[in-house]
Amino acid sequence: MSEPIEDAEVVRFLDSWFQVRQFIQAANFNRFHKAGLSATQFMILNLLPEGGTPLSIRELAQRMNLKPPTVVKAVETLEHRNMLQRGKDPSDGRVVLLQITSEGAKFQNAAAGQFREQIAGIFRAMPAEDREGLLRGLERFTDEAAKVTQQLEAPGESTAPGRDARGAKRNAGRSPQH
Repeated sequence: MSEPIEDAEVVRFLDSWFQVRQFIQAANFNRFHKAGLSATQFMILNLLPEGGTPLSIRELAQRMNLKPPTVVKAVETLEHRNMLQRGKDPSDGRVVLLQITSEGAKFQNAAAGQFREQIAGIFRAMPAEDREGLLRGLERFTDEAAKVTQQLEAPGESTAPGRDARGAKRNAGRSPQH
């Protein structure tokens, strides 16, 4: 049995967590802003892995929690910049599939490399003992998060009406949007 956690410790953890999150968001903003991309366009490129399975506009919209018309506008700009390409789903010609191009992958890889270097520089600046403690804590945190996620996705779990086990909206009864 683990020790009870004091509220002050939880507040300290959450404050630190949100500061890290803000730093990462600012670093991401700088990466896509310098490239002349919107946040939506940047997210689309990050959701389309190089050589990965193409995604439909509807799938992208769901993953980004956006409406398909918003994604379409961003896709048009990325397509015009030769960062992604559209194609038809061979099993359903009505569905438009999106795939990253070599130009989009080149940008994605360069941006990811710059981000990794920035984070690595901060990590390397920490004393070895702090780095090891951070690694142990994060590894344990992700293990615990995986357990919670599995419990949420367990079959037979009750969910809110119209939502799946993760709380995402279901599309039951609606016609698909492409």
